[in-house]
Amino acid sequence: MLKSMFRFAHDDDGSAAVDWLVLATGVLSLVMAIVLTATSNANAESSPTETVIAAHD
Repeated sequence: MLKSMFRFAHDDDGSAAVDWLVLATGVLSLVMAIVLTATSNANAESSPTETVIAAHD
């Protein structure tokens, strides 16, 4: 039992998968931040435009 625990503690097979998971999570977070920032600014800027268009109808 002790031998299998020692072998498990020194096993590095899954470290590449963890690295890719952390990298993918970081990229996804960055994309979500950009999209949320762009959509909130677009909604704020469209309100005055909507008012001007409605006034001309």
